[in-house]
Amino acid sequence: MDTLSLRLFLRIADLGSVSAAAYDLSLSPASASARLVKLEATVGFRMFNRTTRAVSLTTDGEAFLPYAQQTLEILETGLSAVKGQRAEAQGLLRMTMPGSFGRMYIIPILAEFQARHPAVSLDLRLSDEVLDVVEGAYDLIIRNASLVDSRLIVRQLAPDRRLLVASPAYLERYGMPSTPTDLTEHQCVILAENNRWKFANGQTISVPRSISVNDGEAMRTLIEQGMGIGIKSLWNASASLKSGRLVEVLSDFPLVTEVSIWLLYPSRRIVAPKVQAMIDFLIEQFQPVPPWEC
Repeated sequence: MDTLSLRLFLRIADLGSVSAAAYDLSLSPASASARLVKLEATVGFRMFNRTTRAVSLTTDGEAFLPYAQQTLEILETGLSAVKGQRAEAQGLLRMTMPGSFGRMYIIPILAEFQARHPAVSLDLRLSDEVLDVVEGAYDLIIRNASLVDSRLIVRQLAPDRRLLVASPAYLERYGMPSTPTDLTEHQCVILAENNRWKFANGQTISVPRSISVNDGEAMRTLIEQGMGIGIKSLWNASASLKSGRLVEVLSDFPLVTEVSIWLLYPSRRIVAPKVQAMIDFLIEQFQPVPPWEC
């Protein structure tokens, strides 16, 4: 499998035409078609659906696409390093991130990243599912969770301090709890099934499941509407706290926080310039003080 055939595969995928890709790479259409046939024989599957009018990726071809891109980018990075050059950040960068965090803190700053690195194109997935960076062929994952995967390089982007919050209207109606034990007498809004709240003083309280919801932003809205007390990440609740829509509860009894906001990427010896550029950019934006702490 030679690099020219991989480049041909990528250009056909981009242009939707064998002849156009051949012209772009200074190949004859016959030579390009022969290379494509040989490449498909090498990998063992059809890469494209071909008709007289159009060429489109097969399901297998689509799955193979990011791996072909990564292979060429790593090769180019290695060649640049040997020549003593700094490889340019370019190509398609596939990222995934939690929905709320992405909408609030990542999407608003990507125009600045694009201005600095115009040769990088972005493929973004906003999802609260824990997606696999290897199986999904992602270049970079932002994850707000505890981590166990040793196949990945992990860097902390920011801490994820969590606190108990309620609306002023709820507290006026039901009163402010004085100790964690008091929570058992209150209405509580929980995320999914997380009704066991751990405190730094060693207490673990099983709170009433007054309302359970599986979406963090919906949960914040419910708490703001006076539906109960709940746990929120400071990054998610900071604007509501500053505006007075939410109030911190039991500030003298901090919660145990077992997660952070992480950057994850495959543990290769060479990190593609596009990935390193995004990592450096995000570290610059979130450290030493994340925006919600300002």
